[in-house]
Amino acid sequence: MKLANRTILVTGGTSGIGLAFAKKFLEMGNTVIVTSRSKQNIDQAIKENPNLIGIAADVSQVKSVDQLVHQIKQQYSKLDVLFNSAGIMRYYDLFAEEVTGGQLTAEIETNLNGTIYVTKAFLPLLAKQEEAMIVNVSSVLANISVASSPIYSATKAGIHMYTDALREQIRAKNERIHVMELCPPLISETNLEDKMSHDKSTKFIDLPLGRLVDAGIKGMEKNKIRLNPGFSKIMRFMSKIAPDFVTHQWGKTMMKRMNNEN
Repeated sequence: MKLANRTILVTGGTSGIGLAFAKKFLEMGNTVIVTSRSKQNIDQAIKENPNLIGIAADVSQVKSVDQLVHQIKQQYSKLDVLFNSAGIMRYYDLFAEEVTGGQLTAEIETNLNGTIYVTKAFLPLLAKQEEAMIVNVSSVLANISVASSPIYSATKAGIHMYTDALREQIRAKNERIHVMELCPPLISETNLEDKMSHDKSTKFIDLPLGRLVDAGIKGMEKNKIRLNPGFSKIMRFMSKIAPDFVTHQWGKTMMKRMNNEN
C-alpha cells in the first residue's frame, strides 16, 4: 500500500510509538489525525508538530468513539488507514491488597476493548475506499507472557487473536482492507512502561524507536500481515519451541526486578 496522500488516524498518537508513526506519516505527505484522552497532550503534540490534527477521544468509551467517528465523517472525506496504538502498561503484584479490580481492568478497557471499539466503528468508512489498512499494535508479549505485567500480556494476546479473526472476516467479504499486526519489542524511548527501569540487562532486547518505525512503514507498504521486529522475532520463534520454559525464566527475572524496585 502506498503511504502518500492518505488520511490516517492514529489512536494514542500524542506520545511513544503512536506519535513516532504519526510524525513519519506526516513526512510522507499524509493527512494525519491523532487522538488522546488528554486535551493537554494533544495541544502539546500539535505545538511541536503543527501539521498534526488532534481530536480528544477516549477509546475505552463507546460514546467517545462514536463521537470521534462522527467528527471525522463531518470534517474529512475519507479514511484510508487506522493505526490502533492507544495503550497502557502496568506492573502488578496480584497478591497486593491495595490493587483493586478497577485498576486491573484498566488495561483491558483501553488496550483490548479500545482496539475493538475503534475498529468496529471505522470499518464501514474504511470499506468505502479502493484500498485501506488497519494496523493493530500488539507486543512481543502477544507471543510470550511476562509475570510482572499479567493484564497487559493478556490484552496483547487478545489483540493478536482479534487481529487474525478480523483479517479472515475481511477476506471472506472481499473487502479491500489490509490488516497488519505490529508486535514491538521493548522500546525504552516510549513512556509506556511507567515503572520498570531499563539497565544493561535489557539493552540487548531494546529496539530504537526509529528502527521500529522504519520497519513498520516497510511492512505496511508491503501489506505484511504481521511484523515481529528485533527481539520480537526471537520471542516469536521461542514461543513455538519452548513457550513454558521461556515464560518461566523471563517471569522470574522480571518479578525479581519488580520486587527490587518496590
